[in-house]
Amino acid sequence: MKAIVQTYVLAATAIFSSCSAFSIHSRTAVRSDVSCHVKHDGHDDYDARHLSRRSAISIFSLLPMSILVSSNPLPAKAESGKGKVVVLGGAGWIGAHVSSNLEKQGYQVVSISRSTSEVQTERTKSILGTTIPGVEYVSLDASAASIEDLASTMKDSLAVISCVGIAPGSPNQKDGNGLVNSRIAKAAKSAGVPKFVYIGVASSLANSPAKFLLGDYFKGKDEAEKSVVQEFGEEALIIKPAIVAGGTPGEIRPPGPPGVKPVGVEAIAKVVVAGALGELKGKIDGNDAIVAVVSLGIVEMAVKYNIDYRERYGK
Repeated sequence: MKAIVQTYVLAATAIFSSCSAFSIHSRTAVRSDVSCHVKHDGHDDYDARHLSRRSAISIFSLLPMSILVSSNPLPAKAESGKGKVVVLGGAGWIGAHVSSNLEKQGYQVVSISRSTSEVQTERTKSILGTTIPGVEYVSLDASAASIEDLASTMKDSLAVISCVGIAPGSPNQKDGNGLVNSRIAKAAKSAGVPKFVYIGVASSLANSPAKFLLGDYFKGKDEAEKSVVQEFGEEALIIKPAIVAGGTPGEIRPPGPPGVKPVGVEAIAKVVVAGALGELKGKIDGNDAIVAVVSLGIVEMAVKYNIDYRERYGK
């Protein structure tokens, strides 16, 4: 029996945020930003065991997100360790961390990229410092392959995760973010995939003056988001990060606005995986919201205290 927790809270990000394509290239920044928020060796820095039901509810009410949390989200085949998750862009900066996270939890991971399997393997090693032996790397161009071919690679998977996108200012940035992800979402739906996770862009930037310089980029991201919602509705998780710490070695990306603290890639990966496994769905908009999900252990606390926000807010 599922215990569903729904939080309806306004986003609290009041400063410029950048998109997931913006990065701060500092591995130190990655570690320091995530060290307080991500489980290390099975332990959280924030211990939910010391919270009462009342205090847990009070913390939830401050969070800048609108999400659903399920206490029993996984189908039986996933619990047996035999579930498959498809990651589009699974050898990129975020995708490699997502693939590693899933593989460590015992899931079968299929990474799809237009790059060859050899290139994906080497890129993953450059990012993580090691390869992921359990990952199957498939070479397929999501922007050019038929919907049928895309769907065939997704068949029988628990979820599809799209880390695909074109950096702001790049050629073809509208279709490279919008059309390609619309095709991915359509293929996943036609393959009967139950869950979909998409990495978008923080609303604070999309609605800022930056839209006058990068209009096609934001239009593409918005098109992708709408397509995901159209195909999957409430069964999708859309994560909208701002500046992401770090980046693929050798890859140059535009800097984000000064003074905006980046979110660690491990934090994003953890939230992405939670969405793929059915623990989270809805939208998580901005770095503050992403960090809150990870650092406060919302999934764990919601399950532990059986908090139902529909009842609290009358939704």
